[in-house]
Amino acid sequence: MEAVGEFFRTLPQVFVALWEFGGEWSGVLIMGVSVAMTVLFLAGAHLLRDRSGWLSAILGMMAGTIAMWWIFGIIPSAWVYFADAERDLLIDRIIPSALFPPLFGNFYQVFRDTVVVVMMTVGLVGTVVLALWIQRRYPRALAEGEEARPQSGGYK
Repeated sequence: MEAVGEFFRTLPQVFVALWEFGGEWSGVLIMGVSVAMTVLFLAGAHLLRDRSGWLSAILGMMAGTIAMWWIFGIIPSAWVYFADAERDLLIDRIIPSALFPPLFGNFYQVFRDTVVVVMMTVGLVGTVVLALWIQRRYPRALAEGEEARPQSGGYK
């Protein structure tokens, strides 16, 4: 029961350390600008879809690139740096150092790396699901009055 009390007493210190690690207000500003740019690019892609398909695709990819930098690069990297920098604060208070010592004597590192694997898996599955949803929501169609070109049956 003491471990549960220690966990909850340590949480405020962890949040303070996370706030300082994130750069305080500058980190919030950077995230806000990234979100604003992503929303702006997505809105532009949506508005230009019918009349400027290529420009719409470029704006959509710019928004996707920003999102993927955060999902696959910045957040997992920051988690590893934070977990290593605040090891003394987190170990045995928030994250156990060992779990079933013969099996996981280095559970802290296993947990740290498992969090990254889970983040990457969720990001990858989310990217595939989102791509499939976009493909179904906005199917590729020919422009008005345009006819399909003849398809070849392979090599002649």
